[in-house]
Order: sequence, then structure tokens, then C-alpha cells
Amino acid sequence: MRNARRFMVSEFWPKNYEEFKGVLTDYGTEHNEWMRQVLTYWDMAAAMVLRGAVDEDLFFETNNEPYFLFAKFGAFIPAAREDFVNPDFLGNLEKLAARPRARQRINGLRERLARRTQAAAAKSVR
Repeated sequence: MRNARRFMVSEFWPKNYEEFKGVLTDYGTEHNEWMRQVLTYWDMAAAMVLRGAVDEDLFFETNNEPYFLFAKFGAFIPAAREDFVNPDFLGNLEKLAARPRARQRINGLRERLARRTQAAAAKSVR
């Protein structure tokens, strides 16, 4: 799980949906396994929060990763649902991300991600 999390958080930076889909559909590869492992783990954890098995405030206070992953990949979810004819793909994570505190955190994370992208683009121009 550590390798999977490192890949998804630190190493995998798709520039568009096609790059995201490329890993999502590259069945049998380590990166595909890691992507599915991390995303389904956090979707399951979100389901536990939504069902009341885990206190939402406690979850929010002790986890940043699911919100970061949603900030990073959330824009790709609707297209993935359509491509794979799976309307429930990451549905629990999306519902949790729609909560007011979560939206606020995700917006801040998206701002940080945008600055990171801008800095990387500026660096590559040099």
C-alpha cells in the first residue's frame, strides 16, 4: 500500500483525462493495480464515514489524502464513469468531497495543485 500511495500522491501527475485513463485501463500492470488499490480504499473509507461507522469530524481531522486525491483526480471521475459504464465509480468519495468542510479543503488543495503545475511549467520553459 505504501508504494501505491506514493505513486498516486507523489509520482502520478496526469496532464489530462487520457493519461489518467491510460493507467486506469492498463490492466495487469503495477500502476493500474496501485491506482485501483488507492482509489477503492478511499472510496470504501468514505462509505464508512457516510454510513456513520466512522465519525466524520474524526475522519476529516486525521486524513488529508482522500481530499488531496479528489482535488487531483476529481475532474476525471465523470468521464471515467461514462467510459466504463459505471455510474457508481468513486461515488462515496465524491459524496464525501461534496460536504462543506471537504469542499473548502479541496478548493485549497486545488489552488496548491495549480501553483505546482504553474511552477513546473515555468521550470520546463527555462
